[in-house]
Amino acid sequence: MAKERLFNRNFLLVLAGNFLLFFAFFTILPVLPLYMQQEYNATHTEIGVVLSLYTITALVIRPFAGFMLDSLPRRPMQLIFYVAFAIIFCTYIIPGGVILFAILRALHGLIFGFITVANSTVAIDVLPSSRRNEGIGYYGISNNLGMALGPTISFTTYTFFGSYDALFICAFVACAVGFLMVSMVK
Repeated sequence: MAKERLFNRNFLLVLAGNFLLFFAFFTILPVLPLYMQQEYNATHTEIGVVLSLYTITALVIRPFAGFMLDSLPRRPMQLIFYVAFAIIFCTYIIPGGVILFAILRALHGLIFGFITVANSTVAIDVLPSSRRNEGIGYYGISNNLGMALGPTISFTTYTFFGSYDALFICAFVACAVGFLMVSMVK
């Protein structure tokens, strides 16, 4: 019996979309403390609290995201939350204070928690059942590649443009392309 093809069109699109999601996230992550300090004159404590809100809200939403994805149509939910994740990057450009930024980061964390569960679920759905373990390994690599490349591009972009807004736009564009990829999954 022949092995089913692991790298089918749908799985490659999911991998690309997931890579771009993590790339966008890790593009802005290393510069956020500097951004908050320079733009909002935030204290170290404020920076720590605001940045941890993202992770906390992402963790809190995950069990509920799994339930929602099992109860509601997966694909529309994935696409809606992917778009929302991308749009939040644009809201970071809006002038405000530490409180507004904290609210945006908490909301972004909720959306990230949801979209990462949705992407994982869709990846499993498009993988051949006989190759799921191998496929999930490659799926994890797409996360790690985004984690490895994002900070490098972040500091390169900031050095070139000298603007945090350029980083937020870069993250948005990466997510927009990622959305296009996952929207083509059948």
